[in-house]
Amino acid sequence: MPTVRKDFFLDPKDRLTEQERALMTSMLADLLGTIAEEIRASLPAGFVAANDEDGQQLLRELTDAQLLDHVELIALLLRRADEERISNAIRVRSNPRGGFLQALIADDNEAISAAAMALILARGRRRNRLGQPGIEFEDLSDDLAKALALSIAAQIRRHAPGVASREGHLPFGTAAEALLRSRDPRNAVDGLTAILVGALSKAGYLDENLLEVAADEGDVAFLSHALGERAGFSGANAWDYLADGSDGRLVLLLRLAGVSREFAAKVLALLGDLVGIADLGVELGRFDALDEAKARSVREWLQLDPAYRSALRTLGSDHGDRAV
Repeated sequence: MPTVRKDFFLDPKDRLTEQERALMTSMLADLLGTIAEEIRASLPAGFVAANDEDGQQLLRELTDAQLLDHVELIALLLRRADEERISNAIRVRSNPRGGFLQALIADDNEAISAAAMALILARGRRRNRLGQPGIEFEDLSDDLAKALALSIAAQIRRHAPGVASREGHLPFGTAAEALLRSRDPRNAVDGLTAILVGALSKAGYLDENLLEVAADEGDVAFLSHALGERAGFSGANAWDYLADGSDGRLVLLLRLAGVSREFAAKVLALLGDLVGIADLGVELGRFDALDEAKARSVREWLQLDPAYRSALRTLGSDHGDRAV
């Protein structure tokens, strides 16, 4: 009953849609299944039953054991689902020609060309045969990767045939540790996006023309990193202000990125209602009214380590979610 009551009174805008829930569940099951396959491949023969659990079964079992309740994991799943939702909606509206990343592959700047190719390939690996987005092991932080790998190894061990409950744990722990050692965080898709954005910025290419093309193509992941680069803080912080753009948050990001009023108006018109903005005129007024002192204060705040900001929120000395 307490769960039902909490769900009943939850504000609809804070509730996951059925589509978001389904996509997040699918991505998580695929991730767990992939990790499990890698661990099983490292186990000695005979240690795994023929009817190995699939990703959905692992998801149910680890959820029941409360081993998947990681804030970072849920945030990453929600971000990927939001990227997909916003991107698809923009493409329907703008009918883009597409291909700005592909065009960068032919750039004379080798750093830009290589970074664009690496990002395109990484994104391709994160699409299943139905074209749905996914998450790879490299996209996780070290702590989250370790927690998931060891939890999955322990669950696989529970179903190992012919092994007493207190025996045979070492091969499973060793297999998980081997997977963790083989992981290369440099292949994380956010990191690869940041490398490309940094190369473009260094070459002087990160102008409004490129940002507008990215926005029209619905590439909100690239757009958030690019705006963050121009604003002087991380792509993750920029995403938070783009995806939850109401109450002046998106216009604050745009102001910090130093874009023109004309470009800000285009972005607001293109994706405003998709990120919680109800009145474009009010938000554009906020853009006009935002002074340099306020912008500088927020920029310095977002340049702080997230753990420091989190500590301040916990201590109650700052609300930690600055907007206009």
